[in-house]
Amino acid sequence: MPSEKFIIIQGSSKSNGNTRKVVDYILSKKDGRFVDLKTKEIGYFDYEHKNIDDDFLSVVDSILECEIIIFATPVYWYSMSAQMKTFLDRISDLLKIRKELGRQLRGKKMMAVSCSSDSTEYLSLWEPFKLSAEYLGMEYLGNAHAWIESEIIPTEARQSLDSLISKLK
Repeated sequence: MPSEKFIIIQGSSKSNGNTRKVVDYILSKKDGRFVDLKTKEIGYFDYEHKNIDDDFLSVVDSILECEIIIFATPVYWYSMSAQMKTFLDRISDLLKIRKELGRQLRGKKMMAVSCSSDSTEYLSLWEPFKLSAEYLGMEYLGNAHAWIESEIIPTEARQSLDSLISKLK
């Protein structure tokens, strides 16, 4: 049984940027864990698995202790950040060489949060998260897009986040 309810995995080029403001908003509403991928050494997926000793598996261990995984990413060129994409690509390690860990993702729940400079939401951004959850046997609980105006999260964005947060029970 997971010991904690949820974990937020932030993949951004800036540890304390706008995406972190969104993450902090979520964490102010519900207690959860947090991992900043920028502070981790996680190499690209490698068919020869030469990067097996990087920080990827330690992040996976943290994820497996939780029931719900929330992926938080800024919107870069209409898509998730490179840090987030690299992390998701590395899940292939759990399907090839660490199958016992990959199987433990089944039945867990996933959410995704994006942040940008305006309210424009790119629906295609959510597809990799939804499809990955489905492929891994996870339940996709939804997503929310937020943005920052004058250093704060506007009411409309907070409402979207609150709707997602309500699923954390």
